[in-house]
Amino acid sequence: MNPNSILLLAAALSACGITTVNLRGAEAPPPQWPQFRGPGGNAIATAQAIPITFGPDNNVRWKTALPAGHSSPCIWGDRIFLTGHDGTTLKMICLRRSDGKILWERERKISKLATYEHIAGSPANSTPATDGRHVVFQFDDFGVVVMDFAGEVIWERTFAPTANRFSYGASPVLDDGSLYLNRDGGIDSSLLCLDVATGKERWKAVRPDAIGSFCSPYVSGEGALKQILAGGSGRLEAYDALTGKPVWHVTGLPTFVCPSPVVAGGMIFYGGWTTAHVAGRTRIESIFDEDSGVSAAAMKDPSAFFAQFDANKDGRLVVGEFPQSRARDAFNFTDKNKSGFVEMEEWAPVYTERGTAPGRNVLLAIAPGGKGDITGTHVKWEVAKGLPYVASPLAHRGNVYFVKTGGFLSCLDAKTGTAHYESERLGVAGEYYATPVAVGEHIVICAERGTVLMVKAGDRLEIVARNVLGESLNATPAVVDNTLYVRSAKHLWAFAK
Repeated sequence: MNPNSILLLAAALSACGITTVNLRGAEAPPPQWPQFRGPGGNAIATAQAIPITFGPDNNVRWKTALPAGHSSPCIWGDRIFLTGHDGTTLKMICLRRSDGKILWERERKISKLATYEHIAGSPANSTPATDGRHVVFQFDDFGVVVMDFAGEVIWERTFAPTANRFSYGASPVLDDGSLYLNRDGGIDSSLLCLDVATGKERWKAVRPDAIGSFCSPYVSGEGALKQILAGGSGRLEAYDALTGKPVWHVTGLPTFVCPSPVVAGGMIFYGGWTTAHVAGRTRIESIFDEDSGVSAAAMKDPSAFFAQFDANKDGRLVVGEFPQSRARDAFNFTDKNKSGFVEMEEWAPVYTERGTAPGRNVLLAIAPGGKGDITGTHVKWEVAKGLPYVASPLAHRGNVYFVKTGGFLSCLDAKTGTAHYESERLGVAGEYYATPVAVGEHIVICAERGTVLMVKAGDRLEIVARNVLGESLNATPAVVDNTLYVRSAKHLWAFAK
């Protein structure tokens, strides 16, 4: 019997006046945030009270040094599971939640560390998943390792890397004994369902037209209607959870997609933004924040950009000559010949209409159901402004929230798509990789530049706190037992009153 069934049984018996404390297995489950975005993959912490203000010297219960990596905390009871890496050594880590002590660490070696096209690339992006018995660690460069809580291997399976130039971003998802893996990219694009206890393949949904994506699978519905949502390559597809057979799909979405879908109030919210679907001036404006210092002339003309930022006037730019911006972060992508420099013939095309890909930047609200292509029948509304680049949307209390690069938050009515507010400034520029998390009356938003913002949930933007940690933030936070767990570049922090 799974934890949700236990709780429902206990509630039903209690309503009939029957005590449940002596029923074997009927006790409440331990505190848990068992996967990316927590219970159900919804990024909502219920019945929790965390501090509004916190920082390196304020409301810190503990902090623990960690190796490099961007995976989010996976929590069950008094255990926290994370991944990391030290060069070519991949690390699987278990910490004690009460004090942050590392209880065990396991390793796997890879032959070499990839040179990613973006500074945020990492072999330790995927958040572990657990059901209370099994802990799933996934590394695109290696494969999947399933362990017990003592760190003993139950089974492991290697995979050929998807070879995504920006690294792999999807996380494993567990549900009712099934392990779901996004394997889009490489030579074997697929959605894979394995038995978590044995590693045996239950089904494999081949996705031949899918290029690399960062979209984690999402479990939607119950019983015979349960489906697995998988996004990527311009479409969202629903697969039967029992057989893996395609049920329905929606097209007209971004080709390269980082956010994952979410379901609330009988509606699916999915979409995002990618540089591949913008060109010319729009592309340049998306690359440089207002605080980047790029002049008006340099925003229009690549020669003017070189004149402003080529400090030693040698006709080429090293990464340090770029202002803090997406251009600096994606230096390796622009450096096409891998010379260590960006030259004019590599930089000038960024200003042109060339390089766009099929698809469009959009976020859709989709009513589940139907068969085949339901784009024309089940899409209830769409928006094209203020779209998230990496962070997934948050659906909470009848609203949908999403955060745009540069520090802009939008809040829409979930039923109609009407904006309560659109692209309102958060006051911290740069990238936003972490998915917003709802905690009671507030929403936790992490800026990559090292600030955790606390925003009041509701129809108007109210920022109640900006908490500076002093380290970059890429991972989505976790919340259990009235404690906020935040992974920064060098530490895992536990904040509590």
